[in-house]
Amino acid sequence: MLTGLYGAGFLGRRIGREIDTEFVFVDDTPSKLGAIIDGHKVTSLELFSRCAPSHSLVLYVCIYQPGFSYLKKRAEIRAMYPELDVRPFTALFHSAASGALPYLFFESPTRLGEKLDRYEEIGRLLNDDLSRSTLSGHLAFRITGQFEKIVSTSRRDVPFLKDVLSPTVTYVDAGAYDGDTTEDFVAITNGRFGHLCLVEPDAKNICRAEKRLADLSLSNSVTFRQEAISDVRGLMGFNALGSVGSSLDSGADDKVKTSLLSDFDCEGQLYIKLDIEGAEIPAISASIAFIASRRPILAISVYHRPDDLLEAVKLLQDIEGYAFYVRCHGPAGEDLMLYAIPN
Repeated sequence: MLTGLYGAGFLGRRIGREIDTEFVFVDDTPSKLGAIIDGHKVTSLELFSRCAPSHSLVLYVCIYQPGFSYLKKRAEIRAMYPELDVRPFTALFHSAASGALPYLFFESPTRLGEKLDRYEEIGRLLNDDLSRSTLSGHLAFRITGQFEKIVSTSRRDVPFLKDVLSPTVTYVDAGAYDGDTTEDFVAITNGRFGHLCLVEPDAKNICRAEKRLADLSLSNSVTFRQEAISDVRGLMGFNALGSVGSSLDSGADDKVKTSLLSDFDCEGQLYIKLDIEGAEIPAISASIAFIASRRPILAISVYHRPDDLLEAVKLLQDIEGYAFYVRCHGPAGEDLMLYAIPN
């Protein structure tokens, strides 16, 4: 059997360092073809497929990034190269590459199994059937590694949110990236809102967001703030990647201003979306008194670490009058969001 890891990027290399099986990297990036990465040759899909029928070929798709669909990629590869046995990287997480865990929300099935009672408690707190089926599907995906278990919906398909938004609401997009989620918010409200505040520490991402929103003719209703929401005010190291993965890093040379959630308070209804690359829980914890008194609408990313959802609900459930919803807005389990709607 000949094994290929499709994707010689961060995830593929992380998995490759853990497995004992001989393998080659398979990648579509022209600059990588023929190179040796971590001691393994990089080849193309076409060249890899030519190794059949002298070898049985197993190809593990080792790509996990926003918007990427394993199921679509598997269908594409099978259509072009039916001789390939295409499998997800999660199959390796559950076997030869278990040492690569935890990774984002992925953890060993054994550790996850120890927490299922707590997830059942969260299920009883959720406010609609779709939230419960979304949570159930996400847990089934994490246990089995089967992408087919995921229940996902569009970021614009949030009727429980649309029903409560005021036409004068202020939307704080914390971790705004290139403005894509702000654009979704504008669509959800049909352009009826008070103000938009995009908070993004990466200057390159802010430039992209400015260009994206310029087309919406919203210049008088938008504020861009190059800073990061955190659990402390001050300056912190930051890895400016110019991508969705830009994140705080205390060891980085570049510095960015950090602020608390309360620094974005305003009059009237306040809606905060928080997607800050794994720093959500400390930021919420540091501002829990503000949240309890101000009662903003919250949309919290809970997929960067295994216990994000458990910890977010634990922090918020004792604040009286919040209704909770869970939605997965990504095709591969990413963009798992906890919505907290004040009554």
